Amino acid sequence: MNLSFIWEALAVLFVGFCLLRILGKKTAAEMTGLEIITLLAMASMIGHAISGHGLWKTIVTLCIFVALLITVQVLAIKLDWVERWFMGKATLVIQDGKIIPQNLKKLRLSADQLEAKLRAKGISSFADVKTATIEMSGQIGYELMRHAKPVTIGEFEQVLAQLQLKLPQQQTQPNGNLFDEVLRQEHEHRISPDLD
Repeated sequence: MNLSFIWEALAVLFVGFCLLRILGKKTAAEMTGLEIITLLAMASMIGHAISGHGLWKTIVTLCIFVALLITVQVLAIKLDWVERWFMGKATLVIQDGKIIPQNLKKLRLSADQLEAKLRAKGISSFADVKTATIEMSGQIGYELMRHAKPVTIGEFEQVLAQLQLKLPQQQTQPNGNLFDEVLRQEHEHRISPDLD
């Protein structure tokens, strides 16, 4: 029995993995239509390769898919019409607390679906939303009205300064930031061997 197909399958999966790493870190919800189609085509090609349609032909095809996608992504950065045509643009769905029905119809999005997206972001009223868009990825982007915005630390400190209250002394020893660990590429404190 010829077991070379095992090595071919592993080679195709490794190449596919490397190409996906080149494409970047995105969840399915963040992908554009073109990225999803490329991913599905790659999955199909990997499946065909494993069933015996040729290792090198499959690897070259996968590389062509990724090269075309990267080319479109680079052109989309430089040319607005390429971005609009292949990636899409955000669509305004709420302006000054009012829904824009014609844009919802273009997106084939019901008011109930829009409400669900807002509730997921903790927004309970259209009147609290100054502007909302449905982004290329299908996610909602929004800006709250002034009365609905949370107070920032900077704004709070300004109010305290105006009231001439003394601010508590800041800690001299920082508690540690998880992002600092990513920047340093090492843990600040020793991690339990159970979690490594």
